[in-house]
Amino acid sequence: MAAFDDTLRTRLAELITEHGRGLLQEPRRLEGLLRDTSQGRSGSDLHLLMQGLKAGIPVQLWDDLNRGLPIAGIIQRLVQRLEEAHISPQAARWCVESWCLALGMEVPIPETPTDRVGKIPLDSGFPVHQQEPPAQRIWTDPVTEMVFHWIPDGTFLMGDLFDEGGHDEQPVHEVTLDPFWLGKYPVTQGQWVRVMGSNPAYFKKGDDYPVEQVSWDDVQQFITKLNEMGSNRFRLPTEAEWEYACRSGGEAQRYAGGNDPDAVAWYVQNSDESTHPVGQKGANGLGLHDMSGHVWEWCEDWFDDMAYAKAGLRTHNPLRQNDASGDHVLRGGSWSDQPKYIRAAFRDWGRSDYRGYDYGVRLVWIGRANQ
Repeated sequence: MAAFDDTLRTRLAELITEHGRGLLQEPRRLEGLLRDTSQGRSGSDLHLLMQGLKAGIPVQLWDDLNRGLPIAGIIQRLVQRLEEAHISPQAARWCVESWCLALGMEVPIPETPTDRVGKIPLDSGFPVHQQEPPAQRIWTDPVTEMVFHWIPDGTFLMGDLFDEGGHDEQPVHEVTLDPFWLGKYPVTQGQWVRVMGSNPAYFKKGDDYPVEQVSWDDVQQFITKLNEMGSNRFRLPTEAEWEYACRSGGEAQRYAGGNDPDAVAWYVQNSDESTHPVGQKGANGLGLHDMSGHVWEWCEDWFDDMAYAKAGLRTHNPLRQNDASGDHVLRGGSWSDQPKYIRAAFRDWGRSDYRGYDYGVRLVWIGRANQ
């Protein structure tokens, strides 16, 4: 990596600690204080830090971390944002990591590059799990009674393992995820009403039916209100977390729990053109229901059909966002879809404000505030 001025990086952290994050609202003053430190030795590095501030890097870091998003994924996305502004990869990473350290965040160790190329064979020993599971692997939210299952950490192969999907499902690549907690079922109409006070669903057939006709923006409002109702915090799953959990922790499965759609999914050939109470189809290997078919499920990521090609063959806690796009990832397919669209690897998208009558949601439990 090119040599950068770590003295300037250290001074930035000292200034933020001394003056508080309010200094970020005074860019000229901050630049002057840093210039006094550099004494003209590292004008290009100072300019780079100020470019990061102008691009909103520190604000986005803080907001995304408070939403419980994985720090490695946040850094990767913001580095890409700066690269799109024609900043070199090394400079972009130094800038983002400098702002991380200035805000008191721990910077993860970068992934070791891999020389693996081409298609990765299915018998290559994946998935790999490292951490021991906790004593309690199921948790119930006291406000909504949503049930969450602990999803172990692991390294798995993400993408189209069966050579039957589109270009956006390729290349198959290694993804490493930290452990997380995911909802056993999609959010139900009864749970939505407890938080929002009204039911937006098209199929208003009962409290234990999945909520639908909810947009990504609606879901963000739901999460905000739910987070305000107690000490627990929630978010959407990332796309990688979703696929990993759908495939029973990264197993080579076409659908959520196996290769037979009728056993695990409501889809066009068996749904009778309607949703059904959650949990009536078989669970996958992690005890999760309805991840294939029933209702599409929103993810945190913004959609990019070339995301896998851009990510490389190895990533850790990936999260893709692009502020210039209005499309967010949808996964799982629905009651109205053919089998090819309810595959675990299939990727779809929707505008953040669009409410489809087969668009639903499943949440991640982050933990308790200040935990």
